[in-house]
Amino acid sequence: MRFLYVLLLLPLLSNAQLDDGGQFCQTGKIRYFGRLSANPKARMAYPGDASIDVTYYGLDLRLTHTPNSLRGAATVTLKSTTANLNSFFLDLNSTTATSGMGLRVDSVKTGTQKLAFQHAQNRLTITPSQPLSKDQALTLTVFYQGIPLGSQNSFVFGKHENTTDPAIWSLSEPYGASDWFPCRDTPADKADSSSVRITAPAQFVSVSNGTLISTTTNTDGTRTYHWKNSYPIAQYLISIALSNYERYDTPFTSGSQTMPVTHYIYPEILPQVKANLDLTPGMIQLFTDRFGPYPFLREKYGHAQYGLGYGGMEHQTISSMEVRALTPNVIAHELAHQWFGDKITCRDWQNIWLNEGFASYGEAVYAESTGGTTGYQTYMNNFMSNARNARGSIYVQDISTVGNIFSGSRTYSKGATVLHMLRGVVGDNLFFRTLRTYAASPTLAYQTAVTEDFQAIAQQVSGQNLDYFFKQWIYGEGYPTYHATITGGSSESTVTVRLEQRNTIATNPSSFTMPVQLRVQSAAGDTTITVFNDRADQTFTLPTRGPVTGVVVDPNNWILKTVESPTVITASLDPALNGLHVYPNPTTETLTVDFSVPTAGSVTLSLTNQLGQCLRKMGETNLAVGDYTRSFSLRGLPVGHYTVTIETQGGLQSRVVLVR
Repeated sequence: MRFLYVLLLLPLLSNAQLDDGGQFCQTGKIRYFGRLSANPKARMAYPGDASIDVTYYGLDLRLTHTPNSLRGAATVTLKSTTANLNSFFLDLNSTTATSGMGLRVDSVKTGTQKLAFQHAQNRLTITPSQPLSKDQALTLTVFYQGIPLGSQNSFVFGKHENTTDPAIWSLSEPYGASDWFPCRDTPADKADSSSVRITAPAQFVSVSNGTLISTTTNTDGTRTYHWKNSYPIAQYLISIALSNYERYDTPFTSGSQTMPVTHYIYPEILPQVKANLDLTPGMIQLFTDRFGPYPFLREKYGHAQYGLGYGGMEHQTISSMEVRALTPNVIAHELAHQWFGDKITCRDWQNIWLNEGFASYGEAVYAESTGGTTGYQTYMNNFMSNARNARGSIYVQDISTVGNIFSGSRTYSKGATVLHMLRGVVGDNLFFRTLRTYAASPTLAYQTAVTEDFQAIAQQVSGQNLDYFFKQWIYGEGYPTYHATITGGSSESTVTVRLEQRNTIATNPSSFTMPVQLRVQSAAGDTTITVFNDRADQTFTLPTRGPVTGVVVDPNNWILKTVESPTVITASLDPALNGLHVYPNPTTETLTVDFSVPTAGSVTLSLTNQLGQCLRKMGETNLAVGDYTRSFSLRGLPVGHYTVTIETQGGLQSRVVLVR
């Protein structure tokens, strides 16, 4: 609950004090988690009834505020996933004897036929009139009433912060949907579509997912709003929000198509936030360019304001936002969720980084669009600073612990940092092509995903085996601490850098495999080379423009890390090896190496590429004092610069050659 406490200290709309949108995104979700502390494990690992597949939710809700009440008729279409299904259950929190809160089921019908049911221990078990065969569909309606059990968290009868005007809203992630309607309460089971009818006193403007089909003023002083969503949707993304909203429109145009972008804001708040809301269409265009077309272009996007202390929540097509979340960073975060979280939803809570890490990275993409490279780097530096506090793997091993899923340092900041590092590994073009390909994948779009799905797309697009990357950064813990030792600083053409690393806070992995940029500094100018560091202790011979004065590890800050100050050592060169000659240079298929051995002993010759990978190596023991000639075959090597290094007991020398 630490995040909520910090949140309450923030003044309204204080942009200067907002570190990132993820802070507000996690607030309401962690607040809901507090309800699970009594018996969280049974709830958090809960898959729902796997014998059914829900394809449609149709909610018809009648709400009153003071007294608080909900009467509902929930129409659910489902298919049996097994043969001869005699009974199945939906999740629906039942009335508790101590509080009197919860929902009571009056009847369950299919058409006009009543079905037998039992509602106990938050399960609504239903017996169809005949057993269902595999893939057989059934449409039923559950009639129920009561006060939702989560009425202080997942379903709230509240009011405005500064007035007594009433408001009602929902926030169902992760397991709050079954507080207010019967469902299969797992993100793995997306319905193909949904519909929400809300009938409430006429003072309320009622908002939900998708397109507003109709508004009906009733003779009893109520008004009914009918919303229809035609896209697949996870149960926790279905939402309602009611208040005396003022509507503010900022439409988005894409080619010849214009989509509503509609904001439902408390009247007393709207003048304060209009300027920020005006940014939304531009953000949609930015993310369209970076991630692909807005996923729900046939319907809408917008915001519905809800109560103070509930942060932001990415309900599909209509993000719910408290007043302090109506800032550019949080607007960007919740909007990015429409691609990553809503269009593609994490299949289970262990893979929540696919929602929250991606949305957090969307904030950095927005910062880059407004502040250029400097704005992007500043934003990512903040994420990386917070990510160093993360403990455990990004893949959430224990989803029973309160706050573990929505950990700010791990799920949000480190999750975003992983995407930043992937961008550094594959480059800008391939990185954003990966995001667009992932969002458009015919097997993942409007469905669910796990980390391996995203990894497969990244490997397909980049042409690289990224198993090392995802294994250590998603399933491993910690980050590396690097220490560079410079050898050969007095050479005019090469320098040898010994790069040592250790895991700063964990043992899995013991060391990290990453392409690492090394900036070799000299009075004649700096040279930046990328080496492939796959060992805890590794030596690289690099070209330089002159005597070396220093080396910078990862100068562009692509890696989550710490760096210890480098040590410069120049005494280990063997001056007797200055007679090393390589020719022809440039060369094509063969390279000849002439060298002298001043002291009898072992000699090693090696040829490495600019990544520090050894491609050719020969070693000889007990060579007598004298002059020698050896040759390397260069067949099959691509055009580029390579380093020839000779090492004796007295030291080493290197030369750079060009293969063309």
